[in-house]
Amino acid sequence: MEELSVHKLQDVDNRTVVIGDEPYMVNTVKSSTTGWYLVDYMPLSDILKPIHQSNMLFYSSMICLLLMSFGVAYLFYVQVQVPVKQLIRGFQRLKQEDYSVRIKPKGRNEFSFLSERFNLMVEQIQQLFEHVYLEQIHVREARLKQLQSQINPHFFYNCFSFITSMAKLKRMDAVVAMSHNLSRYYRYTTRQERDVVPLTEEIEFVSCYLEIQRMRMDRIHYKIDLPDEMLRQEVPPLIVQPLVENAVIHGIEADAEAGEIRVSGEKQGGVMVLVVEDDGQGMTQEAREALLSKLRGTMDQEMGCGLWNVNQRLQLRYGEQAGLDITESELGGLRVTLSWPAEQEFLLENEG
Repeated sequence: MEELSVHKLQDVDNRTVVIGDEPYMVNTVKSSTTGWYLVDYMPLSDILKPIHQSNMLFYSSMICLLLMSFGVAYLFYVQVQVPVKQLIRGFQRLKQEDYSVRIKPKGRNEFSFLSERFNLMVEQIQQLFEHVYLEQIHVREARLKQLQSQINPHFFYNCFSFITSMAKLKRMDAVVAMSHNLSRYYRYTTRQERDVVPLTEEIEFVSCYLEIQRMRMDRIHYKIDLPDEMLRQEVPPLIVQPLVENAVIHGIEADAEAGEIRVSGEKQGGVMVLVVEDDGQGMTQEAREALLSKLRGTMDQEMGCGLWNVNQRLQLRYGEQAGLDITESELGGLRVTLSWPAEQEFLLENEG
C-alpha cells in the first residue's frame, strides 16, 4: 500500500511494483458505490512463466527436428548415395575393361542386392572373356601349326626335284650335299615343337640352302650380314628361307645374267628389319602392288603359299605392326623386307 500511495491512484490503474527485487503486476479499480479500491496483484514471473515454457518447448522442438534432419541426411548418404557412387565407380572401371572390380555389399537392402548382382555379372563376364581369350589362343596356335605344315612340303618338293635333276646330270657331289642338307632340314623341322627359334639357326639353314643352289648354278654368290643382337632374336621358323628361295627361283633363274643375293638386317628403334634382295629381273610397280594386295588377303591357288605364309605367321605372332614388304632393290631385282618388334619390346607390350 505504501508503494501504491506514492502516486495518486486512478479509477482504473495498472502498474508494475517492485518489492524485494521481485516485480509484481498490480491492477486497481475504484468502486463507485463504496469509494474503495479493489487491488489485484500477481508476481510478474508467474505471468511470464508460460511464455518461457512455450519458448523452451519451441526451441527444443527445433533442435530435435534439426538433429533428426542430420540423422536422416546421414542415413540417406550412407544407405543411398554411397552405394550409388560405388555402383557408378564399378561401371566406370568395367568400362575401362577392368574385370577385377568387385563391390562389397553393406547391410541387407535393395542396394546390397544390386551389388551382389553386379559382382555376379562381372564375374560371369570375366569368365566369358577368359574363355574366349583361351579359345583365341588355341585357334591361333592351331593356325600357326597349319601354316608351318604348309611350308614343309613346299621345300621338300624343291629338294627332291633338285636331287632328281642332279642325279640325272651325274652330279653326285650335289646329290650328297643336298641329301646332307635335307637330313639337316629334317632334323631342324622335327625339332619345331617350338613356336620360335633363334634367328641364328634360321640363317644357318639359309646358308646351307644357298650353298646347294650355288653348286647347281656357279653364277650364284651371296652375302649374309646380320648383327649379333639380331641373330639372338627369336622368330617363327622358316620365315627367311622362303624369301631366299623365291629370290633364286623367280629372280636369279629367270635372268641369265643375275646371280647376286644379299641378306642383311638391322635394328631400327624397337623394330627388327631383315632384308633379302637380288639382282634378278624384278617386278614392275603394278605387279608388286598386286602381289602385296594378295599377301594381305586370303591365299588363292594362283600364288604360292611361301610369301603368304611368312606374312601371316609374322602378323599372327607379333600383330599388325609386323609383316612383309616388297620394293625395288638397288641391285636391280626385288627387295623383300621383313619387320617385327624386337623381342624385348614385344614382351613388354604383351605384359602391358
